[in-house]
Amino acid sequence: MHRFRVALLLSVMLLITAGFASADTLITYNFTGGTSFELPVNPVPTAFTLGFDFQVNPINLMINGAPSSDFLVFYNGDPVTGGGGGFGAFSCGSCQDISVVGPQLYSGPENAPTMLGLGDTGVALTDPVSGTTSMISTPGTPSVTTPEPSVTILLGIGLLACGLTVLGFKPRLAITAN
Repeated sequence: MHRFRVALLLSVMLLITAGFASADTLITYNFTGGTSFELPVNPVPTAFTLGFDFQVNPINLMINGAPSSDFLVFYNGDPVTGGGGGFGAFSCGSCQDISVVGPQLYSGPENAPTMLGLGDTGVALTDPVSGTTSMISTPGTPSVTTPEPSVTILLGIGLLACGLTVLGFKPRLAITAN
């Protein structure tokens, strides 16, 4: 019985830690005019307002071909027209280098967003001030994402199978006299 408890405790610990051991998939966004950045599919916002926007620090942000330390803010609605989405790049609290509106580029709540792949063709985004239209795309990323099976669920099934095997195993040792 003691071995079973130890095996069960180890199984639970492995199951809990499986969620921490997965690598994030990165999506590369290319924006008209030499701007590009990478974001994890599930970025961790540095700030957010539920129902409106979230802020992230992108990986390898290039604006007009030059490295930038701007942070990005993604909106779930166009503040001017309502609906849609867009994003802005800010070098400080109010210094906005990019401001575009168009389709929403993420799904889910702002405290746990999932970035959308746009595919090679991409989508059009418009500067609300100048009216200039630009394209944003995610080359090599399918526009419709198919979720992969969760590592945690697969590990849980494997541990359950191991546990059932241990429960069914009974040592069959016998001493016989010759």
